[in-house]
Amino acid sequence: MECGLIWSSFMFYRCTLPSWAEFDIGRASVYWKTMNGLPPMSGEKLTLFYNPAASKLVPNDEFGIAFNGGFNQPIMCGSEPRAMTKKNRGKADPSLYTIKICVPKHAVSLIFSFTNGVDWDGPYKLQFQVLKRWRNKPISFFNEGLAEELSQEGACERAIFPDSNIVVTRCAMIGNLSAEGGNRCNLDLVAGCMDPSSPFFDPLANVDDGSCPLEDEDE
Repeated sequence: MECGLIWSSFMFYRCTLPSWAEFDIGRASVYWKTMNGLPPMSGEKLTLFYNPAASKLVPNDEFGIAFNGGFNQPIMCGSEPRAMTKKNRGKADPSLYTIKICVPKHAVSLIFSFTNGVDWDGPYKLQFQVLKRWRNKPISFFNEGLAEELSQEGACERAIFPDSNIVVTRCAMIGNLSAEGGNRCNLDLVAGCMDPSSPFFDPLANVDDGSCPLEDEDE
């Protein structure tokens, strides 16, 4: 496992990034990916992946798995669990779940848990690298700045939200838009191979660009 139990004012699991293979087969519960491939940083975006098979958390029949978390402390932005996006991988493999995070500039960590509505897995803690000019600031500086950032209307909804493939589906149905016209709906389109069995599989892709090799290409 890539997670260790940490004791502070409360217990949480502090995780290091496992390999995708370890996460995929259920040896690690949590995986994440940033937009630039670098470690998670304040002010940037990241996608969290959750494999409930690793912790034996059985998904709810209606909503699957929900995410609950906050920045710098468990309660900030974490009052209501939010349903995660389900990623089906076929009949042989259990589904994965994702949620996107727009990290506020004053966030130094994300403390989060997963639930099926009855049972919980967590809490986990993901540490962020802060802006270089703020690295010597006290925690009070970040907490005060974060409170101001999140006091804006809708700030929490913009910071933690389901992965974009649900938005793509709804928008395509409403506006009848293709990927080329998706910018009219402010979509976060990520083109790539969407076949989990392919060596070119991109877990962040929500638009298939045909980059998955066909079976007869190797013959």
